[in-house]
Amino acid sequence: MSWLFRKIPKTPPSERLFEPPEWDWAQADDVGWWVRADWKQALLGPRGLRLEEWRRNGQLTVVKTGPHRVVYRAELPEGAVYVKHFLVPGLRAKLRQWVRRGKGRNEGRRTRYLAAIGVTTITPIALGEQRKRFILFENYLITHAIPETLPLDEFVERRLPQEPAHRQARIRRNLAAALGTLTARLHDAGFVHQDFHPGNILVRMEDDDDQPRLAMIDLDALRVCHPLSWPEAQVNLALLNHYFWLRCGRSDRYRFFKTYLRDRNITPPDPGAFARSIESATRAWAERLWRRWGKRCQGSNKYFASYRGHNAWSIASRDLDPDIVKALLEDPDAPFSDRGTVILKQSRTTTVAETTLLVQGRPTRVIYKRFNKRAWIDPYLTWFRPSRAWQSWQAGQHLVSRAIPTPRNLAFIARLRPFLRDPGSWYLPHETYLVTIKEERSITLSDYVHKVLPTLEPAERRTQIRRLTLALASLLRKMHERSLSDRDLKASNLLILGDPSAPEIELSVIDLVGVRLLHPLPKHRQIQNLARLYLSLADVKDRTRTDALQFLRAYLPWGLTPHNDWKGFWRAIALASQTKIEQNKRRGRALS
Repeated sequence: MSWLFRKIPKTPPSERLFEPPEWDWAQADDVGWWVRADWKQALLGPRGLRLEEWRRNGQLTVVKTGPHRVVYRAELPEGAVYVKHFLVPGLRAKLRQWVRRGKGRNEGRRTRYLAAIGVTTITPIALGEQRKRFILFENYLITHAIPETLPLDEFVERRLPQEPAHRQARIRRNLAAALGTLTARLHDAGFVHQDFHPGNILVRMEDDDDQPRLAMIDLDALRVCHPLSWPEAQVNLALLNHYFWLRCGRSDRYRFFKTYLRDRNITPPDPGAFARSIESATRAWAERLWRRWGKRCQGSNKYFASYRGHNAWSIASRDLDPDIVKALLEDPDAPFSDRGTVILKQSRTTTVAETTLLVQGRPTRVIYKRFNKRAWIDPYLTWFRPSRAWQSWQAGQHLVSRAIPTPRNLAFIARLRPFLRDPGSWYLPHETYLVTIKEERSITLSDYVHKVLPTLEPAERRTQIRRLTLALASLLRKMHERSLSDRDLKASNLLILGDPSAPEIELSVIDLVGVRLLHPLPKHRQIQNLARLYLSLADVKDRTRTDALQFLRAYLPWGLTPHNDWKGFWRAIALASQTKIEQNKRRGRALS
């Protein structure tokens, strides 16, 4: 990390920002403004920045908000602008600005660094700094909106899938090459973006040739050092690769890598080893990031809120109406008796219902599940292991963090009772509850293969079996690559979302009590999951051993090659399946 402390190159005097004659100075209360002369009247009024005026006129939109920064978009007659309001909520933020200047000034200066190497970026038009006794506090940066652009992640996830297949392929190729050129240019010039992800890259498509034009934003995270060495570049490339590792194929990432090496001024001694090191660093970074995201559901933050009632406790998504959560804390069993509630399952261990709750202000159908106390000792066991509802709640967050489809978590509720008769003693969870979004237009895989599939014509049935086989293999491979195991992975715990005959079959995992996070995932866990799924589909009509072999070929990273020992997998799955059959026979339980 010694390169972080090396001298940063200074901008030549002729390129310094916020100086006359291009910039004017204005003082409004305790905020001093440097503003471009042609924008001064449009941005500043008698009391400074015209934020309240734009808000009253409906010209202001909040793009992003947080404890350290608020971003607005203002639609003005002169053109759209973005206003970044940098806050100083604590002592640490104040000390940072005393040492490193304000974030607005830093970001404004770094636009010149990128412009000098030909990288498109934001254009500052005003800087505001609040100073009290010469000490910097809140500050503002106002920039032009780059027209007709989308964040790269939004473009990849929403815009690109709407294009025809042949155009999608062409855009992907061009996008990988353009991103490789941009990254090589940054690294050769000695720039490191410490928050290097697609949300900080804007893309605009040229309709005539499908060539993407990229621009970089959020420059406060840009650091200026020396041309990056290969170990330093590896870390920064892993940061970017984390997003595309989940959403793009190996060919697109390889195309980016080739373009990056071609456009760098230096060449690594062993390109193959360098590529493998990036993949390893990406996996390590992804695991660290996923675990951090997985902890979001454990307390209050911008995604979840914690609530405490008289005899109950809850963590709920902020999308769920708070009044609803408070009502559930008073009587967690009330939804089971509401009008419009449909009881889906009622047994000794669980009660499952479909009901309606307010989510983001709209009535939404949800699945409301109560985990009953099976034995008197269950509450005391929560001292040593989490309850079944909490396991499902945490597993749902792990799946979402790792981009595995599952119904979205809304709330976890625990009904508390004192450990002893004394109300002042410890409280233990007795009944626990889980609330998730109901997936509309869905059917369980078990219902589909046993009720719908037999009604199809033989040729169509064979086609659907092959398509489901590949979709299942893809889902399990993703789960296992991302360190997730589900010991109860069976057809009734998988949903087919939307139309099963659609070009892409989308599967979702439900009933997550058996999901565990294990990194790295042991081989015996993989075998157990595969055997459990195989047994739940063993009686599907027209399903053959060839389909099972095709599943294994798609599941294994290198297919049916000696490198994978696919025959060893085949025999291990057969042995685990037979063991499970014998175990269920001894216990008098049917296979499902």
